[in-house]
Amino acid sequence: MAAELDWWRRGAGVIFRPRHVFGALRDDSEGAANERQEVVVALAFVGGVAAALATAGEAFEDLGVVELLVGLFAAGFAYAFVGYWIVGWGLSFVVPRLGGTGSRRRTRHVLAFALAPLVFALVAWFVWPWLLVVLASWSLALLVVGLRVVHQWSYARATAAVAAATVWLGALAVGLVSLLALLGR
Repeated sequence: MAAELDWWRRGAGVIFRPRHVFGALRDDSEGAANERQEVVVALAFVGGVAAALATAGEAFEDLGVVELLVGLFAAGFAYAFVGYWIVGWGLSFVVPRLGGTGSRRRTRHVLAFALAPLVFALVAWFVWPWLLVVLASWSLALLVVGLRVVHQWSYARATAAVAAATVWLGALAVGLVSLLALLGR
């Protein structure tokens, strides 16, 4: 129980002491991964809610409080699932090709902890929606730091991993859309 509480503290602390938190992610044993699993799910969900807010446009503006919360929960869950598993898969595909070691699970956990700044997304969306871009940029920077610390890479290699994963997932998305368009004719 104390170890799980430590991971909750780290989930909040990654904003202030990212190297310390990402350094703790080097332990990829089954026990360590299980102890941080609840925090990973919570951070992935927060990232999903932020993505839902960023892509909603004006869809949420005219909703009542209950409808807004239900919509955010459903959309946040969907975005979290896609983000954690698909983006995590893309990173997990690229990281070993750049010399990274460890499990795919650890790479996904680095991604989840990098989403911590998005905890402020709901407040940012209500106050100044453009702040979502700042929070997303902060998360992206944390992802680079996380990959750097966990794999003991240079910033250039960690940035290359994020860029390569983005290009890889983008190419897959374009290919999938093109294939669906061809099949739809």
